[in-house]
Amino acid sequence: MTILIKKNITLTEDAQVFIQKYINYIGEVNPADIYEGLTDKQILKNKFIFKISQLNNLDLANIDLHITNNTVYILASVWNSKVIKIGTVALTNQLKLALSHGYYPSLQISGGNCKKVITTEYGEDTISNDFVPYQLKLVVHQADTKQYHSQKIDSIYQSTFKNENSLISLAKNLMRCFAVFGLLLGIGFMFLGFFLTGLMVVVAFFGVNSYTLLLADTHMQQQSQRAN
Repeated sequence: MTILIKKNITLTEDAQVFIQKYINYIGEVNPADIYEGLTDKQILKNKFIFKISQLNNLDLANIDLHITNNTVYILASVWNSKVIKIGTVALTNQLKLALSHGYYPSLQISGGNCKKVITTEYGEDTISNDFVPYQLKLVVHQADTKQYHSQKIDSIYQSTFKNENSLISLAKNLMRCFAVFGLLLGIGFMFLGFFLTGLMVVVAFFGVNSYTLLLADTHMQQQSQRAN
């Protein structure tokens, strides 16, 4: 997307609350975005790293703009959380023009917790933890229709399932429910004297779903072993 304008945001006291919520959320759904997925040991191996920030982007944040008089209020949230007013920017003529067409807002972040490699007086490398005050920028993009819809679909997917493992777990839990339901239903038919019908129900629901779960677990174990 073409960037139309960037504006520094005057942050509210709640901005840091939102950032911490975002960090907690990202730690669950995409830990690789925290310190670029590097451990302290990995950072120490890369002495060329001058400084690495805990957070480099806010790509999964949901952003909304509320315009009142000559002020643009920036509202932000993450999945399943309260919307927070994180700051304001002045509604200049240039910003008003950018917002008058199809646009897509995003946030840029700098500052926060960071790590860097320093050498002690004894010549040993160690990790130094620092903090720089947060600074956020409102970025207004010219929305490309296809890319915009693709990003919205990705955002909905992340909000609904968080990650692929959640989707797989949901499917497996549904199959378990059908298997138990089929077993109980089949036993019920047998108890009432409909032995053949009960047997067919048990095979159709319990047998098929149990076999599918077994195949799925075997396949996931094989994939895990290949990945390792």
